[in-house]
Amino acid sequence: MDKNAASTKTDSPVGREFASLQDKTDSDCRLTDAELGCQDDHAINASTACRLRWVRLRKEISIGENNSGLIRSTISKGNLMTNTLSSRSNSKIILNDLSGEAMSGEVLALMGPSGSGKTSLLDALSGRIKIDSGELFINCTLVDSDMMKKVKRKMAYVKQNDTFFGHLTVLDQLTYTALLRLPGDMSNTDKHKEVQRIVKLLRLHSCLGTMIMRVSGGERKRTNIGTELLTDPNIVLLDEPTSGLDSTSAVALMKTLKELAQTGKTIITSIHQPSSWVFANFDRVVFLAQGSTVYNGGPSSSLDYLSEKGLKCPLGYNAADHWMDLLVVDSLVGEQSSVKILISNWDDEHTALGIMNSIDAEGNNHGKYLLDDRKWNISWFMQFRVLFHRSLKNSRSSIFTTINFVKSVLIALVVGCVWFQMEYTEKTVSNRSSYFFFTMTYWVFDAMFAALMSFPSERDVIFKERASGSYQLSAYYLAKTLSEAPTRLALPLVYMLVSFWMAGLNPEFSVFFFSTICSLLSVLAGESLGLLVGTMVMDMEKAMVALTVFTLTLMLVGGFFVKDIPVWMVWSQYLSPFKFAFDASQYLTFNVNVPCDGSGVLKICNNPDIHYATPKQIREELNVEGTASFNAMMLIVIFFVARLASFVALRSQRGDERM
Repeated sequence: MDKNAASTKTDSPVGREFASLQDKTDSDCRLTDAELGCQDDHAINASTACRLRWVRLRKEISIGENNSGLIRSTISKGNLMTNTLSSRSNSKIILNDLSGEAMSGEVLALMGPSGSGKTSLLDALSGRIKIDSGELFINCTLVDSDMMKKVKRKMAYVKQNDTFFGHLTVLDQLTYTALLRLPGDMSNTDKHKEVQRIVKLLRLHSCLGTMIMRVSGGERKRTNIGTELLTDPNIVLLDEPTSGLDSTSAVALMKTLKELAQTGKTIITSIHQPSSWVFANFDRVVFLAQGSTVYNGGPSSSLDYLSEKGLKCPLGYNAADHWMDLLVVDSLVGEQSSVKILISNWDDEHTALGIMNSIDAEGNNHGKYLLDDRKWNISWFMQFRVLFHRSLKNSRSSIFTTINFVKSVLIALVVGCVWFQMEYTEKTVSNRSSYFFFTMTYWVFDAMFAALMSFPSERDVIFKERASGSYQLSAYYLAKTLSEAPTRLALPLVYMLVSFWMAGLNPEFSVFFFSTICSLLSVLAGESLGLLVGTMVMDMEKAMVALTVFTLTLMLVGGFFVKDIPVWMVWSQYLSPFKFAFDASQYLTFNVNVPCDGSGVLKICNNPDIHYATPKQIREELNVEGTASFNAMMLIVIFFVARLASFVALRSQRGDERM
């Protein structure tokens, strides 16, 4: 078990709940087949049977448009029918009036070359992208935008990329998912059984205590699938689940999907080039090319279909490879004849009419597809508690690491040696001032860029979890803000403990205490500004440029390099955490008279009749504005305003559903 798991078990009520689930999962691996839902009596029945049907789905995008969806459902209002886009020379049809169906108890494979529309179809079926026209049915119920929001809670969508918090263990991931996505009125015992059922079903026992960043590709993929299966979904969509896996792992995964289908699930998976065994064991396959259907039926029948079209598969050749050879367009020589033949010979309209007739015939007998009307599985407060615990554990592993601790201590020692035991005289005034400016600059810079890198690393996970309706964004944001503060502030605290006393800045403990408080407030303010840039500018390269320019500007107007800022730029210094932290620290440090020593550092000491410079005179020469309390308050204002602005910016961001 990961060390951090033990350290967080009893930190909070949710920590105890988390620990109880983990302890049970670690110690009890004896679920029966009945509990696993793998016996015949758990097979397809009227309450769980789910037939997914799509009729004439069409999607057209402008060239260069990123085919992505919102964090929330993006299917249009009313039903899926909207005005079809007119053809344009700079547009591309990625879904061309597709029709088909997937039934409970079977594994349906979507196949075709890259760009054929496999992922786009999955995105449309899951409500992740907005389509231009078409209809989606579950059993005989038309799915509109309001219903899709509920359907998504009973639908698992396993993306091609396995996006997780890498510092959590496999057991952490499953446990937190259970706490977030299973109903709040479900007991811990039942949640434990669900976690254990998934562990046994997907054979994850051997890697439960391993960080996700360290597990194999196959284990990570199974963890991804297990995360989605915890809610016992009726429909499971998978986007190229065998991508990056060796043949043995791919076969094992497909066997698992077959077992899962036998429990009554409707499974649709896209796949690029399966092995002969994998291809032969699909229940049905749909081949796509250039956004159009070219075949829909059994895998063995597909070869007979090709033979009828004069495209017979060579003896002993992999059927899937033969199909891919026919569907890949040679852009260099323009050989598209086989693709044209297959597209022109498949009648999707006939499929659409057959589905609609079937719906009309079954409508009275098949009943409605029943869904839970609850918007969220657990309360906002419970979401916050679980997310706080998860974020705290993740930050302990990713922020307060041994290497970061050693780095902070070494920098503190170097700084302490450079400014070692300064005498409290006129000539050391500038040295004391420079110590604080370096300290504030270093830690504010560090916090800004750490925050900038922090959100993009979590963005994919957030959008994926939000798309499945796991929690409210406000609960996540507040949990992240509060949970990361202790770990984010621990390192500058260590730095101040070492360097402040080595430098001999001021013997009074109260000065050390309040200087440290100002330093920590500057870290929080800087982190908030970095987070604001990170949420407003989603492109990392552009965000780095923007934050670099922004940060250097705030540093230059912070009061150390330039004393007389041009009038038209004066306003900018009041946005600078460097200025407020610098002024507060200087106000605190120079709290007693400084002996003049003839060094000429202070102008007031050039007067031979003056032997001491008062704190007020020193602060005036250093252009210190406001009291320590005022400057600390301004840092708090920057913290709250920037945090609120970054939350608003985050709410407005779109999630790239190609993740």
